[in-house]
Order: sequence, then C-alpha cells, then structure tokens
Amino acid sequence: MNRGAVLILTDTEDHTTDLIVHALQERDAHVVRLDPGAGPLNIDARLEEGRWVGEVGDQHRAARLTDVVSVLWRWPGTPSGHPAITSQAARAWAAREDALSILGVLRTLPVRWINHPARISVANDKPDQLLTAQACGLAVPPTLITSSGVTAREWIRRRPAGARVRYKAQHAQGADPDAMVTAGIAEAASVPDLLAAASCFQEVIPGRSIRLTVVGPKMFAVEISGTDLLDWRPVQDRLTFTPVPIPARIAAAAAAYLHRYGLEYGAFDFIAGPDGWVFLECNPSGMFGFVELQSGLQITAAFADLLLTVGQRIADATRNHARPMKQ
Repeated sequence: MNRGAVLILTDTEDHTTDLIVHALQERDAHVVRLDPGAGPLNIDARLEEGRWVGEVGDQHRAARLTDVVSVLWRWPGTPSGHPAITSQAARAWAAREDALSILGVLRTLPVRWINHPARISVANDKPDQLLTAQACGLAVPPTLITSSGVTAREWIRRRPAGARVRYKAQHAQGADPDAMVTAGIAEAASVPDLLAAASCFQEVIPGRSIRLTVVGPKMFAVEISGTDLLDWRPVQDRLTFTPVPIPARIAAAAAAYLHRYGLEYGAFDFIAGPDGWVFLECNPSGMFGFVELQSGLQITAAFADLLLTVGQRIADATRNHARPMKQ
C-alpha cells in the first residue's frame, strides 16, 4: 500500500462516494475530496521537470500534487467563479478560467485514474459503445438511430413477429436536472413523422436484467428483479438485487471493453436472454452504492483497494487523450 493522497473530485451530493471515503479512512488513507462546483478552489502549481507541482484545495483541505497517488473522478461540479466578482459576465469568464486552469492541471496528474475524464468523455458515446461491445465479442440489440419518424415506423414494422421496440434516450437527464428520460415501448402507429430530435430505437431482448460492476480486476454481477418496467431506475429502491455468476466469456469481453477505452471502472447493463447475455450500455461513472447495499457485494472495498494500490497505471493517461487504437 502507498500512503500518498487519494484525490476525489465529485459533487457534495454524491452519496456513493461517501462509501468510498469511509472505506479509505478505515484504511488510514489520506483522502482529499473536492467539489469544483461548491466554491472556489485554490491552486498554486509550477511546471517543473515535466510535471506540475504545488498544491490544490479549498478553504477546508488541500493536496500536494506530488503526493497524489490516485484520483477518483466522479461527478465534479462546474466552477462558477469567485463570489466576490459582481459582474455576471466577468464571473462567467473567471469560472471558465478556473475550469481550464485548475481542472486542466489536475487532469495531467500521472497517477491511477478511476476514471480519467478524457476517457470518460469518449466512453460515454452510446453509438460507439455498441460498436466497441460488438468488437469485444458481446451481443447487442438491433438498433436504429434516426430523425425520421417514417424510417422509425418502417424499421419497427420489420422486426420479427412478436418483437417489441423501445425508445431510449442517449442521455438520461431531460430538459431540466430533475427530469429523467426513461426508456419505453415505441409502437409504430404512435411514432410521428417529425421526431424533432435524433432518436434511438432498440429491439427489446426478453430476459432478466443484469448489472455488472467492474472495478479493476474485480467483477460483481447481480440480477435485478421486482419490476416489469423496461427501465428499472425510477423504482430501484423497491427492487431485489441477487448476486449471480458471471459467464467466463462475458467477463473476458467486459475486461477487453474497458481496456479499449482505458477505463478502470464500468457499470454494465445486460439482459440475460435466451441466447446469453446481451449488452445494453456501460456507464463509466455509474452509481454502485444501491447494488452493494442491497446485495452485500463488497464493491466499495474493491474501490478502496484499487485506489490505494500502486501498480500498473493507465498508460499515457496525461499525454495521449486520444481514443485507444482498436486492434
């Protein structure tokens, strides 16, 4: 174990991260949790011998950049500018400077990242996820992305007899932060000519919902039961999460998937159908606390172990933020 600092960047309402902080503190780790959106961050950073050295923190805590051994990047808020700035335009400019400067320095840290924001940005691309999953040997549902309602109706009608189709938003957050866009059945007759936005349609795979959580080399899978809804997120507090074995082929494919994106963590959603597990998506910043609390799986401990273990780090995490080459 290395007793350097674990730097955590997330918002103050991220209760999943509370579990990780507690586990790290039980291991007597030095944890510095910062939220760029909760108030001004302070930084003193100097470029010396090929890296930034100095200190970053808020009014309560700080971390020396050279002491940081790992970074947990969850859901950091966006800097809003120093409250002493009264001009709205000037404060917006200052907020942008903070984001580009402070977060820019932090993103260069040559340490273990769970996960690096540049990797998260690429890995959140849902159309690319489906291609990457296929390339790694995972089955995916037949999918259409279109802005034409006519095309959507024709595609739905061409599905096999008895098959259902669902509409699925590319981003769960709706028109405001409190709105969630959930997946639902799309009937051909109800699809209008004008969709107004590019829309994703997928054939519904009959089977059991599976959440596969991968933390470094450790994998945890649960079957989700207790609802007939296509999208179980709105009722997750009423569901049952039962640990299930992970097929060897799926485990290997999931590991390959994360490797291609340069990720240490991923929350996968599958359907265990009649022909095996079918990939739906992978969230590189997904929540896991609800799975652990209701299943007893030791996911938090896996995070703490990985953040404190100095070993193989993601190669070129600070120098090459391009998409990893597919072999």
